[in-house]
Amino acid sequence: MFGLPYQGIATFLKAPQDSARPFAFLGLPYDCSVTFRPGARMAPNALRRASMMLTDGRHPEFETDPCELVSDLGDLDIMQVGQHDALRRIETGVMAAYEQAPNQTLLCAGGDHMTTLGVLRAQRRLQGQPLSLIHFDAHCDTWASHFGDDIGHGTFLRNAIDEGLVAPERTLSLGLRSPVEPATRDWLAEQGGQWLSSRDLMRLDGEALAQKVRDRMGESPIYITFDIDVLDPAHAPGTGTPEIGGITTMKALELLEALRGFNLIGMDVVEVSPPYDPQEITSLAAATLLWTFIAMRG
Repeated sequence: MFGLPYQGIATFLKAPQDSARPFAFLGLPYDCSVTFRPGARMAPNALRRASMMLTDGRHPEFETDPCELVSDLGDLDIMQVGQHDALRRIETGVMAAYEQAPNQTLLCAGGDHMTTLGVLRAQRRLQGQPLSLIHFDAHCDTWASHFGDDIGHGTFLRNAIDEGLVAPERTLSLGLRSPVEPATRDWLAEQGGQWLSSRDLMRLDGEALAQKVRDRMGESPIYITFDIDVLDPAHAPGTGTPEIGGITTMKALELLEALRGFNLIGMDVVEVSPPYDPQEITSLAAATLLWTFIAMRG
């Protein structure tokens, strides 16, 4: 009925709601652990609006139409108070989505990066083993505390490893460049993982990344979490903690597309802050990353 990209109700890729399709989009509208600029709770709907641009043809690299493969499950009901309560709601919501459609692949839109911890708790239960993790981010997210709290968007990776949700030796953190104490930055490597700076990442081609993943993760279940601030602010100004010197959107697509042959069980994009994204280029970048994931897996 609605042929033009700007027409119709803005679901993700104009997808039907509550439909059993291979992929499903789920919004995680929570941002109460941000430490600089707020607004990421508004991101799921911003990604839906931006994704309307992607509905008038097939993906140029993979010749598939993600619009035919995805449903939109709406947003989880998350109160903007209480970080532990938010995580419980996310874990419960993700589990419920898989109980309704066990064979789908869930794509989540945060929210701040703490929301990923709730998703990982659910995925760990579903997989029955610690996950492999590919973590795109300007920040290491291995701080020991979050301004006196035990949990937050800067601690999620340490929390996930400490809780046994992800295997540290099967974890890659890619694109780091923020101010940080060396002890915090190097914590992942001390646990057996690996991190690369954004300068390293810009020099890395897709096949080299694929080889790293192949050597480290093999056939294990891999989850991708993509903090939009791994992109340079020139490509993604709408984020809570921008850091100059990031990678380009072209590099991000090259690296993501190189992972198409692996056992990818899900992906999220987090930390998009629409109030700081007046031209919607950050939301479009985030929506395009999820669109590409569906295309290359579909």
